[in-house]
Amino acid sequence: MAEQYVHTLIARDPAFAPAPEQIVAFFDGLANVGASPTSARLILMTPSGRLRFFSDPLTGEKKSFPAHDRVVLVGTADLSPMIRPLQQYFVSLDGQGPPRRPPFVLYHNGAPFEGEYGFTVRCRLRAEPVCMSDLPEFGQACTTFGEAGLFRNPANGAVIEVAGAGCARFWIEFEFGKWLLPKIEDSLEILDPAVVTLANQVFAIAFAQGLHLL
Repeated sequence: MAEQYVHTLIARDPAFAPAPEQIVAFFDGLANVGASPTSARLILMTPSGRLRFFSDPLTGEKKSFPAHDRVVLVGTADLSPMIRPLQQYFVSLDGQGPPRRPPFVLYHNGAPFEGEYGFTVRCRLRAEPVCMSDLPEFGQACTTFGEAGLFRNPANGAVIEVAGAGCARFWIEFEFGKWLLPKIEDSLEILDPAVVTLANQVFAIAFAQGLHLL
């Protein structure tokens, strides 16, 4: 079982990139409907041009990943001019759950979880479309334009196919505390409809729902 579950809203147009004002409107809209993390910090992460290196604990192979510069913002009013010239970034509301309007019920060891947990909502933009599927590898270079996304049900390993969710430049993540999972059967259409409607209206584009596991 994976430690951390991340639910995704995936832009169905793989080339879609939002305007900065749409990012601001989405975060402000989450607060208005009561779906924002509580006690949240707004954090902007941008590519630094540097690499961080590590050794794979299983193989000993030396690997790398891009490093990011991190800016903590006081509020959304400062966000638009900072991201307007960027082709790649992610913006996070990093706080606690549950919010007044949770995205869905979370479970721990099969029972509804009623305590507090870490909760982050994150808007991600990449310079080029990347793979949204949990299979074969989330976030890698995209080779499946127009194809379905493939996602493993974390409860039983069954593969769920989602039309139009194979690749994207832009997506939204909902990340939760460790060992917490929603109840998933044969569909990933589980996110609170008010949040999905907000995303569809603010970004003026349809979204598919997916997941990835950390």
